[in-house]
Amino acid sequence: MHVVLRLIARSLCAVLVLFLSGQVAAQAPVITSDPQSRTNSVGTLASFTTLATGENPLVFRYYFNGTAFTTATNGLLGFVVSSILDAGNYVCVVSNALGTATSAPAVLTVIGPPAITVQPTNQSAFLGQTVQFSVTAVSTSPETYQWFFRSAVMDGATNSLLVLPNVSTNEAGTYQVRVTNTNGTTASLFALLTINPLPSPSLRLGTLTSTNRIRVPVLLTAHGTETNIGFSTSFDPQAYTNASFEPELADLSLDEGSRVRPAALPSDAVVTVDDSQVALGRIGIAIAWETGRLPPGESAIGQLLFDLVGDLANPLAGRLGLTNTPVPAVFEPSIDGNTNILLNVMDPQFVETAIPTLNRQTGFLEQEIVYGNPGNTLIENSRLTVANLGNDSLTNLIELANSQGILILTQERYVDLGAIAPTELREALLQYYVSDRVTIPHPTFNLYGTPAVIIRPPSGNVLSGVVTRRTNNLVLVDFPTKADRRYYIEYAPSLVGFTNGTFNTSLPPVHGTGSMRQWLDTGPPRTDSLPETTNRFYRVIEVF
Repeated sequence: MHVVLRLIARSLCAVLVLFLSGQVAAQAPVITSDPQSRTNSVGTLASFTTLATGENPLVFRYYFNGTAFTTATNGLLGFVVSSILDAGNYVCVVSNALGTATSAPAVLTVIGPPAITVQPTNQSAFLGQTVQFSVTAVSTSPETYQWFFRSAVMDGATNSLLVLPNVSTNEAGTYQVRVTNTNGTTASLFALLTINPLPSPSLRLGTLTSTNRIRVPVLLTAHGTETNIGFSTSFDPQAYTNASFEPELADLSLDEGSRVRPAALPSDAVVTVDDSQVALGRIGIAIAWETGRLPPGESAIGQLLFDLVGDLANPLAGRLGLTNTPVPAVFEPSIDGNTNILLNVMDPQFVETAIPTLNRQTGFLEQEIVYGNPGNTLIENSRLTVANLGNDSLTNLIELANSQGILILTQERYVDLGAIAPTELREALLQYYVSDRVTIPHPTFNLYGTPAVIIRPPSGNVLSGVVTRRTNNLVLVDFPTKADRRYYIEYAPSLVGFTNGTFNTSLPPVHGTGSMRQWLDTGPPRTDSLPETTNRFYRVIEVF
């Protein structure tokens, strides 16, 4: 009993000492006043206030519909309402070193005109094709649509979808839609329609797939007046066997996954396959029809099918191509006296694309890709474009760190991967700068062949103080930099290569920071091969 009384007395003394000294025990945040719901019109100032107590410093962060919105000073959030898309739930999370507290949601109701979430986009079409423009909008009350052509009202064009059948040159120009509700009108961005003249007939082979059998789409760019066509395809009979052709007729029942383009051939098309030279690796196809019409532009007219011979592991080993034997590549009726179909070589294609992973040595998220040449012709350069990288969790743009340039028309970043021989498989490494080092980018790619890219050696000074060393079977180059300079890394199989011109220049250049920089030879696209397979020497060129 005496022990208990002593403990109680000691506790009371401790409380009394804290009271007399003015100290209060540190505590996690406690919200004392939640943000309040409100209604705003578009263009007015919306504000929310959250009050909280707790150990300083307190950090106030607001969330909009579950997504981090901004950090607010002293719990006050204010912004100008830009559209009805700002309507929703706003929650404040208050945190300090001891914990967090979450407010009750405040609902912002917005009164305003419709908000356009998907704008109409530019379109390009051939004469006689059907063109569609569309818009997606949200509204707090029933909305109406009105399309405009060259700023003039289009009669009857009052839906979110605008369909223009059988387009002519008179319909080329700018299109816009205005979406209206009881609170106002929102105009879309202008979309441009370009009408192209009818193309000359040409053929190419599309992307090969190898599920169960080798399937290769045959893609015809049609003028639209053809009534019969012919062509032949060549392949390596040591790699492919059981060659056949499966037409894409309008009434052909194929799994949708195998359709890479809309069906092109009229339903009454008659297909004749000439397999007299199949042992030599060639088959011919002749197609004729009496009614119907091919749509101008590119579409699939069928698929070539093969089996991979024996134990071959590379489905791109067939050395595919288009030729004039045994069936000439011609069409009828003639166009200005010409009946020849232009035959295009195959593009390179992807074989495997890995998930990007963080390389702690470089700080980049790196993605390995494997690509190959399924055709029978050397591709002088493989160009890979990268788009739709998006943003990371900190809302910063994800960047392609080893981009070699940007395409003017599409604003897509690209890398040039160099030449690739028939049947060859190559690897390349894409490097992404992601500020949070966590978000996985999911870009869209396009891979195609171009003429050889000639990189002119930069005019500058050979830099001294360059150190190279091997690390993890790669080569690291360290060099001093100045803040207003660019640095190009050149590499050669021997030191003599720098004097006799047998060296290559890596892109993109390294921008100087005024301190030491590091450059890692990771193989394509920075260099033409991985450094562990060849002797390689390096030098750095400083450019003003």
